[in-house]
Amino acid sequence: MRRFSIVPNASTDVRRVILYQSDYGVYLFLSRSEKDEGTFADEWYEYVSDAEAEAEERFGITKDMWIEVPEPQAGCQPDWIEPVRVRGRKYGEPEYGVLERLVNGEWVVIPQKRPK
Repeated sequence: MRRFSIVPNASTDVRRVILYQSDYGVYLFLSRSEKDEGTFADEWYEYVSDAEAEAEERFGITKDMWIEVPEPQAGCQPDWIEPVRVRGRKYGEPEYGVLERLVNGEWVVIPQKRPK
């Protein structure tokens, strides 16, 4: 299960949260952008209910604000909504820090953003 919400509380630098339930627990992925641009932090929870409660307390995200999104494709990052992967991971030679996005059936390198 994977879903996201835009943060309604403008007083935080977190603008979007992805809630992702994996075989290893539940994650909240935190993003400073409302766009699908990756995340700057993740938090682990044992239960969905704990992650939902934390998201509501800290960010004002209520249960009705979550939007369901498809599970990540095999080999893709769960903290991106669109298919994004680490380049080379599929071949056992991951280039960490180099991400590719699936665009019109082809994997395209995502340009790195420079810190402000």
